[in-house]
Parts: sequence; C-alpha cells; structure tokens
Amino acid sequence: MGKTVDTKIIHDGSDPKKHFGSINDPIYKNSTLIFDNYKSFLRSKKKKFDVPYYGRISTYTTRRFEELISKIYDCKVGVVTSSGLSAITLTLLSLLKKNDEIILTENCYEPVYNFAENELKRFGINSKYFGSSQNETLQKLLTTKTKVIYIESPGSLNFEVEDLKKIVSIAKPRKILTVMDNTWSTFLGCNPLKYGIDIVIESATKYLSGHSDNFLGIIALNSDKYRRLIKQSAVRIGDFVSAESCFEASKGLKTLKIRMEKHQYNAKKIFNYLKSNKIVTDILYLPDISNKSNKLWKKFHKINNGLITFSIRNNGNVNVFVDSLKLFKIGFSWGGYESLILPLESLKPSRKMSKNKDYWFRIHIGLENYEDLIRDINNAMSKYAKQK
Repeated sequence: MGKTVDTKIIHDGSDPKKHFGSINDPIYKNSTLIFDNYKSFLRSKKKKFDVPYYGRISTYTTRRFEELISKIYDCKVGVVTSSGLSAITLTLLSLLKKNDEIILTENCYEPVYNFAENELKRFGINSKYFGSSQNETLQKLLTTKTKVIYIESPGSLNFEVEDLKKIVSIAKPRKILTVMDNTWSTFLGCNPLKYGIDIVIESATKYLSGHSDNFLGIIALNSDKYRRLIKQSAVRIGDFVSAESCFEASKGLKTLKIRMEKHQYNAKKIFNYLKSNKIVTDILYLPDISNKSNKLWKKFHKINNGLITFSIRNNGNVNVFVDSLKLFKIGFSWGGYESLILPLESLKPSRKMSKNKDYWFRIHIGLENYEDLIRDINNAMSKYAKQK
C-alpha cells in the first residue's frame, strides 16, 4: 500500500522492533566503531559511505537519516551535512575544478555569493550571475567551461522564482549539472528532482528542524556517482554531522506539515494587515496575485511559508520601529517557532540598495497568535509614524 508524504514523515525513519519498542530510534553517539572480525572490517571499509564505519563519516543515526532523505524526496540517495551552507559548498567543491565556470542566480543566499567570490575564485573557478527567469541572459552566459547552474527558488530575501523546466531544458542538452536550494518550500512544497534538477539541497536547520536549535544540511539526488563525490569531499574536509543533529531533525520532521500550515495561516493575516498600513510602501509575498512571481510560484510550489519582505517609508529614526517590537526579535535565519525581523541592506547579495530611501525588512512569522503579532507590529509602526 502506498503512503502519502504526510504519512511517510510520521512513520518512516524509526524501527521500534529493532529497538525494543522505542517509537523513536535511539541516538548512536560514537567516534569509534568496532568490527566483529577482519572480514567485516574490510567489508565496512569498502562500503564506508553506506554503512556505519567511523563516527566522523557515519553512524547508525546519520545513515538512517540519509535513508530518510531519500524517502521524503523519493530519490535514489541522500547525503547529510553539518549545515545548509556546508551542503551547498561541499556540493560545489565536489562538482567543480580549476578553470570551470558556474552560473548562479542573483538571488542566492549571501554566504553562497561570498563563497563563490572568494573561495571558488581562489581555486580558479569563475562565477557568473543571472537574474530570475532571465533565460536569454542565462544562455548568453554559457560557455564550454560551464559545469554547474546553481539556483535558489524562491530566493530567501526577495522570493523571486525560477522556471525549473526552462533551466533544465537549457542545461541538459549541454550536460550542465543543475543544483537547487529548496529550503524555502521544503520537500513538502516542491520536489525539484521531479522537474529534472540534478541535485537538491535543503537547510534542515530551518523549517525541517523547526526549533532554532539545530544545524543540519541535506542533499537529495539520483546519482550514486555524485553522491560519492560529495561524501568524499565531506570526509576529506572534515565535515562532521552529529547524531544529535539528525535525531533533532527527525523529531522536527514529524510536525513539519502542521507547523507549515500555521506559518502560512499567520503569514496571510500579517500580509493583510501590512497591505492596509500607510507606512508600508511595498510588500513581497508570493501568494499576492500582484507579485510578479506569483504565477511561476504556483506552477512549481504547493505551499507558502512564514516569510514576508516589506519596506516602510523613511520617516526618521528607524530604530524607533525596530526597537519597539516585542514579539518580533531581531535575528538571522528562519523556520523556527518564533517570529523574527531582519533589517536588509540588499534584496540581492550582488546589489546594494540606494541610501536615504525606504527601509526594508524581512520577517519570519512564527507560531504565535496572529492577533498578538499584528498588535506588536501596529504598536511599533504607530510610534515610528509619530516622529514627524
């Protein structure tokens, strides 16, 4: 009998029969694993990426979570890394070499932009950038040296969306690998592998873990060849995934769907409030039919999340607005149960916004009562508006 993804995330990833009836698999925490005999040692060494071998490379807990990744993304293999960023950097380092070129979306996560402009550049790898859905621009950037097209869709600051089918149609005939950061939607909202993307990355630090207390990255793919390259890079660089991180993510996974539903519900209420506030000058929210990426988003993504980016009129000291917030805390990241606000200097890492214009913020709407959140924003905006 087949299982929907809702049921899979509840029942997959544990083995009560093997663990004396425990509904959750226990944490296997170890650096050293011992082997029954020489033959079993050689067998494990040969399959060190497939079975528990050495604590830094894999344990029972980390291997089980990699199996769970392959189930939720309905793919051949999964890889777990120490963070969402390490999942990206290890993948790119595994696929690229000196004199290769990579084309990245302008919407990429700022640390990825910094990695490309500093570390990849230092290794002799050239990076180019294209705007969202600018497929003609993308094709003009391609050369015989182009090995990877990297996208983040939607972008985590401005939520611009890529046309996955068109990007794949450009890349496949040229044997260019496509890599996508899918953290915004999670596997519940989009499975890019189904549209032909080669490698999918998700920061399990965010929605998947859901409690702002965990770092973890996951990679989903259908090629054992590229999986082994990534695993080899992880081992050589010393990327370490703790058993506790996988255990925490497994627990977060069980409640992911209902948490996402609450994030979406609250976000819609906050959007409606912001739309009615005269201090607000612009709002970026994908379910908004006036958003330029709305149609493309609905084509590839099934769910929304708790992120909204908006701007407010320059009305004096912006500190008055930010510091008057009580429930929205200033902080990086998103995907936890709490509401956050992040002042923005740019909507794209490669472009700086002009000074003396509107103030921009990204908010992550948590699981609090939406009426309390609206009161919090309204109180801060009222104080800010009274400055002049």
